[in-house]
Amino acid sequence: MNGKDKISVIIPCYNVQKYIMRCFDSIYSQTYGFENLEVILIDDLSTDNTWSILESLQRKYPENVISLKIQKKGKCGGARNLGMDICTGKYITFVDADDYVHPDMLRVLYDRMTEDDYDVAQCGVSCFKADKPNVLEVNDLEIQRLDLDNVDNRKNLIIGLTGFTSVTAWAKLYSTKFIREHNLRFIEDVYYEDTHFSMLCVLLAKKYCKVQSALYYYFENTEGIIRSEISNAKIRDAKIIMDHIRQAIQSRKAELGNVIEQCYCEIQTFLLWHQYIEPYSRIETFMNRELDICKEEFLKSEPDIFNNPYVKFFSDDVVLKRMSRLRVTAKKMNNVCFLDNAIHICLGIHDKDGNYSVWAGTTMQSIVENTKAPIVFHILHDDTLNEINKNKLSLIADNSGNDIEFHHFNSDVFGTFADSMNRFTIETMFRIMLPDIMPDLKKIIYLDSDLFVNTDIEELWNLNIDNYCLAAAQDCSTIRNWGTPYAVAAGQTRRDRYFNAGVLCMNLDNIRKNGSLFQQVMDYVSDNPRTWLPDQDALNAIFSEKTLMVDEKWNYFIDEARKNNEKAEKKIYHYAATLLMLHTNNEIDRACYFTILRTPWGEQMEDGLLCNSMGRIVDRTAMLEKLLKKATQNNIRLVFYGGENSSIRNAMRLLNRKFDSCEWHEHLKENEIICDDNTVYIVSADADDGNGLEILANAGLENGENYFITQRFYIIQRVGLPYDFYY
Repeated sequence: MNGKDKISVIIPCYNVQKYIMRCFDSIYSQTYGFENLEVILIDDLSTDNTWSILESLQRKYPENVISLKIQKKGKCGGARNLGMDICTGKYITFVDADDYVHPDMLRVLYDRMTEDDYDVAQCGVSCFKADKPNVLEVNDLEIQRLDLDNVDNRKNLIIGLTGFTSVTAWAKLYSTKFIREHNLRFIEDVYYEDTHFSMLCVLLAKKYCKVQSALYYYFENTEGIIRSEISNAKIRDAKIIMDHIRQAIQSRKAELGNVIEQCYCEIQTFLLWHQYIEPYSRIETFMNRELDICKEEFLKSEPDIFNNPYVKFFSDDVVLKRMSRLRVTAKKMNNVCFLDNAIHICLGIHDKDGNYSVWAGTTMQSIVENTKAPIVFHILHDDTLNEINKNKLSLIADNSGNDIEFHHFNSDVFGTFADSMNRFTIETMFRIMLPDIMPDLKKIIYLDSDLFVNTDIEELWNLNIDNYCLAAAQDCSTIRNWGTPYAVAAGQTRRDRYFNAGVLCMNLDNIRKNGSLFQQVMDYVSDNPRTWLPDQDALNAIFSEKTLMVDEKWNYFIDEARKNNEKAEKKIYHYAATLLMLHTNNEIDRACYFTILRTPWGEQMEDGLLCNSMGRIVDRTAMLEKLLKKATQNNIRLVFYGGENSSIRNAMRLLNRKFDSCEWHEHLKENEIICDDNTVYIVSADADDGNGLEILANAGLENGENYFITQRFYIIQRVGLPYDFYY
């Protein structure tokens, strides 16, 4: 000794014959002086040649090396405890036998410790995989001197323990007095013993120093204890260690004073991280049941975790997904139902102007408010879904304890067909991608984004469709003879079996056995260019006899409910090309409106929906007044233009015309349009596949003078079309 304080270096050893000399050489080369070190090498019942190497080192350096063979295997915790029991140094450091330390590590940490009587001094860590690390020059000017009477300093240290290199026992120099005064020990015979020890050090220390320079080199050893094969013990030990920390906090209340109260959220976040989030990937790949147990046990210990502000501020996508799954378990703690049994629901989003996502969000919100079972939402989207709306959709799932997954794909796969989608946007075609995009799923519910789900969707999910490809409800307008879809007119399916594709329960396994759904639909569209509802007609033609027809409550058109002034029932209401009507005082529309307000878009939508609704009342009244004035003039010729649908028939009834005696054209060309004061066209907005209004305007007709749009004076506008489309 040359007047310097002795430092005890404790090195647990287990089957490290390949690495121990590299580690020892880095200790021997310390600029602090090997003569000032007490190196304690503890063999944890190795089965290779480790012990003989340790014995030879003690024989070679008897004044500075102590070699011991532990009598009962206790993993690193037992070896370190034995080292602390016999050490005589004023300071203690721990080194793993396969790691390497910078020549200046102990000198730098000692200088920091002694300058202000610190309890712990910590240095930076660098990882290496080669035989020897690339040792860098020390810059010991980068120092954090932390007085832990400052609550924020301690909080930051605790949150920092969620990092792998901060929560370990190594890369630190400890005051032996501090360790013995507080009786700090490692938990024996478990993995992750560092986590318990490091947490207690941070909670009990008064002064803590951090040197930013990387002075400890961690060897990423795939054969090491933590990174080797998965076992039940490793999975369960994370929970055991966290319980020991909870017990220590309770038993040391007098020592800790008000630290626990001051740092409650930080401590809870630490427990969350190490008991659930960090071990998640190992548990998930090993066995789902262990993951379920992990979630349940954590929630029993920390039932208020979702009130923790740190949890709300998580932003990493992986962590958010794990927290979402924890919420699913929290939601079902009183009625055990794990994620494996979740309902899988898909919505497609093509959001060119950023205003479409709110309707998908409203559908999701109505589902989570009526369904107790855990749900995984799958959002199929292209590049048009922006990050703001993506985050809002995630918020609906997270706040309800459910999961959400986003599946991005390039809509260019639909080729030039995407450009011809006039009446409907391209997201209606996304459903045909499901068997390919989700190859591991056996079943899923597909929903359009213009639905108000006023019932528990679990009932639909639980329908037995083992012998079918789809379950769907009859199309409301078709079964009531409001119109004849192309697939029915072409004899590809019967009217009584024609279903609406806005709500589908899909047996993906059976669909895959039937061949490529994507290719079949694209072939159908190519072979049937006059289809008005391309994917819906295609699905009806392909699965005509392979679809379980379900009660219409699972896909009930809002127009039918409004016509009969029905009260809100346990149904899925399909807005099917119409939007909200607040001016009718319909109970269903009101319920849907208040659901929108409870979404993350609620505040921005509230005034707009009310103003638009009032504007429609004024506009509808004015337009109807102008039409009736025109229609009652002598010698006025009324021409009805558009497909045989409910809006055309309603207009005929309103104007007291009979369908059989009316002049009606399903299709018109521009040169067939008559432009004079005696001819008035009554046109449906979707006439000629949505091109009808443009045809009339190009022929010189004026909206509100020579032609009137049925949706403008009779019902509300279509989903996906801007409000001024009808003006």
